[in-house]
Amino acid sequence: MRRKRHALTWWSQNCQDKFTEVASSPNFNFIGNVKVGQDVSLKTLANRYDAILFAYGASKDRKLGIPGENTLQGIYAARDFVGWYNGLPEFYSLSPTLDKSDTAVIIGQGNVALDIARTLLKGVDTLRHTDMSEQALEALSKSRVRRVHVVGRRGPMQIACTIKEVRELMNLPSVTFEPIDRKLLPPDLSTLPRTAKRLTKLLLEGSYTQVAEARKSWSLDFLLSPVRFVPVQHNHSLQVKAIDFEKMQFVAAEDKFDPAAKVQAASGEETTSISTSLAFRSIGYQSEPLPGMSELGIRFDEERGIITNDDYGRLISPSEDGGEARTLPGLYCAGWVKRGPTGVIANTMEDSFATAEAIIADWGNEAPFLGGGGGWDSIKTDLAFKGEKAVSWEDWLKIDAAERSRGKLLGKEREKLTSPQDMLGVLVIHAGIYYGPNSLKTDLCLEGKRMLYDLCEKERIPYWNCKKWILAQNSKQHEQLGKTHEFAKSIGVPIHFISLDQARQREPEVRANNAVLESPTTGIIDSHTYMTYLESDFQSKGGDLACHTKVDAIEPLSSGAQGYNIHTTSSSGQSATITSETLVNSAGLAAVPLSNSLLPPERHMKPYYAKGSYYSYAATHPRPKTLIYPAPTTGAAGLGTHLTMDLTGAIRFGPDVEWVDDPNDLSVNEERLSAALDEIEAYLPSIHREKVMLDYAGIRPKLGKGSAVAQGSGDGFSDFYIKKEVGLEGFVNLLGIESPGLTSSLAIADMVDDLLYT
Repeated sequence: MRRKRHALTWWSQNCQDKFTEVASSPNFNFIGNVKVGQDVSLKTLANRYDAILFAYGASKDRKLGIPGENTLQGIYAARDFVGWYNGLPEFYSLSPTLDKSDTAVIIGQGNVALDIARTLLKGVDTLRHTDMSEQALEALSKSRVRRVHVVGRRGPMQIACTIKEVRELMNLPSVTFEPIDRKLLPPDLSTLPRTAKRLTKLLLEGSYTQVAEARKSWSLDFLLSPVRFVPVQHNHSLQVKAIDFEKMQFVAAEDKFDPAAKVQAASGEETTSISTSLAFRSIGYQSEPLPGMSELGIRFDEERGIITNDDYGRLISPSEDGGEARTLPGLYCAGWVKRGPTGVIANTMEDSFATAEAIIADWGNEAPFLGGGGGWDSIKTDLAFKGEKAVSWEDWLKIDAAERSRGKLLGKEREKLTSPQDMLGVLVIHAGIYYGPNSLKTDLCLEGKRMLYDLCEKERIPYWNCKKWILAQNSKQHEQLGKTHEFAKSIGVPIHFISLDQARQREPEVRANNAVLESPTTGIIDSHTYMTYLESDFQSKGGDLACHTKVDAIEPLSSGAQGYNIHTTSSSGQSATITSETLVNSAGLAAVPLSNSLLPPERHMKPYYAKGSYYSYAATHPRPKTLIYPAPTTGAAGLGTHLTMDLTGAIRFGPDVEWVDDPNDLSVNEERLSAALDEIEAYLPSIHREKVMLDYAGIRPKLGKGSAVAQGSGDGFSDFYIKKEVGLEGFVNLLGIESPGLTSSLAIADMVDDLLYT
């Protein structure tokens, strides 16, 4: 047993601070969300810049090449798993099955392997204070893993991990380390180099938790080489049930304590097996070449996974006849793509400094460079037509602020946004001008808007009061805008017409032939941070949240006088009954069917599902800074395909209206794109039609197919249905809660509270 030690780790924070310092320089230009070689070609960059430095790391993981590796469930690449719990968007949907096995096997003994082991063994309550994503925390809270094997082909003197990683595992509370066979370690540690001596001593001392006190354990298993993943049939699919290993031994002539010692299969072809349904492959990363490298004469060493260079970071092209290699002017590399995926942050920093010094030396010696000119300003317009929105440093700071704001609500440094849509997505705060007098939508939207802006200010939830324009292209639409203007004035909502000249000066790309009505109190909000705040506030007040749980039936007790039994089934198939004094039906798309299951037939309603498709825009021009809505159309079930935006200024269009029978039909209908483009082009004529693409769809729960806007009797306008139902005590129904539901949400909550308790 060993005493617990504490170490101060500062490398990550120091790197983050240094990057922020550099990025704040006026000579620095951060361009994110751009795929080099796809959205912008290397040839284009070479023609516009004096030099290119490749420092893109290693994006590919090495494979074992054994049976079952690519076909069985329960086997994960270390890169994917680490990316998942660190919140990388590309791994958001990984969904590792951590609740199926009490044993995990990690093949590989490097730092990444130990990081995975630590994540699996560490208490989830401790992880909640890190910036690990809530999705990962939820999965880890259900993990059954109690035993972790970290397996390697060679011995303890050849492992490629750092003291820091081992120490952190040894320090985990309630986790014990199984002792290493002493024969695999040198008898006299004093002869070892300082680093090797410290690591070996750490392995000998083991964990500070005694075996009797431990709830979990881990081990470093040496001299084992995996030969196959053993399959088992489970629920119509094949998953791993064990891993077969071949036992290894040191080559006879090798010193087993030498860090470079080689191994071979043990005599007699001895094998062993470890039973598990959860395995991780962690045998290293590998860099890949970028598209277009060959056009610039860049040689990529596929075997080593590096760009061919002179060890100082200058790219070279070896001579075909064995002569002296040719230096490629203005082309450099640093980091893993320069020397391979080894080392820690400190090694990468030293390596980068060396490359920077080579660039400075070449410039000072007047060595030839690429000779390009214009830089980013000369290619950003072309780039806009080839990919997604380019994210600037200012954009990243907004995303960073949103993540920190979400994290604050959860008691940690940040809550990472785990998809590009989350990073760029927001919802609209409506002004409340469409829904007519004496309607719940009007009253609750007005009160909810005030409450929502106040909450955003108080809790620092990101929002932007960007304003909204409603456009008239002809006299009939102008007349409709006049009615909207008069109604808004009558209920005290700020609104005004602006002249067409003013409109052209402010948004020159927007077409308004007849009139522009401006709503100055309309804005957008980071809806994800808002939802995180509500969830945190709910739980802090004693609320319990049961996600991924289906309501099978609701049983009123004495017509609700004694409460309700709510029968449920979890995603894992477990049944449970929840008893409550009151019941609020706020089930969205399922609200009407749920209401019909409780109320008598004569009070049943019919649900209507309005699917709305959204369309993304891959160009940076035109890019209005105001929400743009067409004039409302009489009898239309929506407000038209309008232009909305996110907190970074990226725009998208939608939603349109498509009536569907299935509330789960979230497919985006390609046939609707042409009509949407015609609507968009009417107010944004310079739009590049080919850059408007299908994005995603949502479904609004409606109580009829009438107008989205209240325009008088006979328009079929459907209001919110919020009612304390007669005959079922303590039961409040919320039906047809669509737009402006988010803006109204806080006011709706107050109304429900009043219905139940006043």
